[in-house]
Amino acid sequence: MSKFRFKLQKVLELRERLEKESATQLAAARHEADLAQQALRQLQEARQQGAEEVEKAVEAPTPAGELQQIALMIEQLEQHLEAAEQAAREADARVHDRVAEFEKCVTNRQVIDKLKERQIANWREGEQRNDQHTMDAVAIARYTRKRREGGQQ
Repeated sequence: MSKFRFKLQKVLELRERLEKESATQLAAARHEADLAQQALRQLQEARQQGAEEVEKAVEAPTPAGELQQIALMIEQLEQHLEAAEQAAREADARVHDRVAEFEKCVTNRQVIDKLKERQIANWREGEQRNDQHTMDAVAIARYTRKRREGGQQ
């Protein structure tokens, strides 16, 4: 019985490596997106706290300078919040791109895997046919030898 040899084994190994690299990149992008979402949530909480501070400051007599300082702080917080929202959207877009890339890598590897499986199945069928042919030849040789031996006696 001969050993099966897949001619595209190196291509399969390359596709597997690319799939693993793509999975690593996807995990990193998801981690980045999680961090961006976490930063966004923290800024939203800070904005909420700032709004509560403004409400308290408006209810009590507060110097105008302090109100201006709070307003400036809230404005800066809004700018940071917009930047964080943009960063979160970009991180989500990168995750989406990485998912698409990963799915493509998986599909490419699966195509080669299926080809390998088909070739293995064909190889096994060929080996079984060869074995059957050999067994048939042995059986015919034995049968003719027994007939000759039986005819000589």
